[in-house]
Amino acid sequence: MEAFHSFWSEPNRGRNNGVIRFPDYEQLTSVLSALKWQQFNGRVRMITDTLGAENFKMLGIDKFWNKIDVTLDELEGNIDPFLFWAAGKLYALKSMPVPCAMIDTDLVIWKNVDKYIAGSDIAAAHSEDLRENVYPDKSIFKLKPGYSFPAEWDFTLKAANTAFLYIKNSDFRDYYVDSAIEFFKNVEVDGLNPVTAMCFAEQRVLPMCAASKGQSLRFLLELPFADAEGQDVATHIWGFKQVLEQLPEARYQFCMRCVRRIAMDFPDKAPLLSECRDLKGYYEDYLKSDIK
Repeated sequence: MEAFHSFWSEPNRGRNNGVIRFPDYEQLTSVLSALKWQQFNGRVRMITDTLGAENFKMLGIDKFWNKIDVTLDELEGNIDPFLFWAAGKLYALKSMPVPCAMIDTDLVIWKNVDKYIAGSDIAAAHSEDLRENVYPDKSIFKLKPGYSFPAEWDFTLKAANTAFLYIKNSDFRDYYVDSAIEFFKNVEVDGLNPVTAMCFAEQRVLPMCAASKGQSLRFLLELPFADAEGQDVATHIWGFKQVLEQLPEARYQFCMRCVRRIAMDFPDKAPLLSECRDLKGYYEDYLKSDIK
């Protein structure tokens, strides 16, 4: 099954004074994520925009995906990149043939996923409680005249984290993405919180859409679908990135662990790290080290 990563450069540039910032540790988790998916599950493409593609090529990491796709060029000027910073994922999903898997670049899937998605229409990373700071009551959103939330949506359902998302059929994929886009276009932006707005559109809308259409939704990282030997299906470094930003030694050790894993599991691909601007130093240190 084909999967995709996505990288919409406009929100990234907006946060970094017009320059794309893709740190070494994010590059390495992206590379490891792509390689592990290819090892156990199939092809993986990077869906980005032209500036993102040029940046990946400049960094030297573009060669680790089966395809670099610039579909997200069409987002320029259409979606507010500050408020809806992850909208690129949804537009990328809309462009993919299904069934497919959407994977965040900071998520590594260590195994074949077939048994975790078997018999389901949709599979997400895990469920999330409706914590007020992330998923406030729907009344917080001021909607434009003529738009209202669909009556069939059940707002008591937990949210679904979409660091991983498998969707089986195109009709549901289109309904889900179109529902999120309708929200983007019809919520008043004054005073809108970018975290609650984007998390609602991406992660709360999904289970409500699934339930309203009678689609089965299961989760990759929760019982009863976890492996009996433990939660070793995936690693998501989302919260750890702040530590890596603040502690240089932790960042170095993390990057070295990624390089060692790539070298151990993909000895034919690891030499390509020597051609990567920000990663070649780690690979050289690996070659000089006693830990192989």
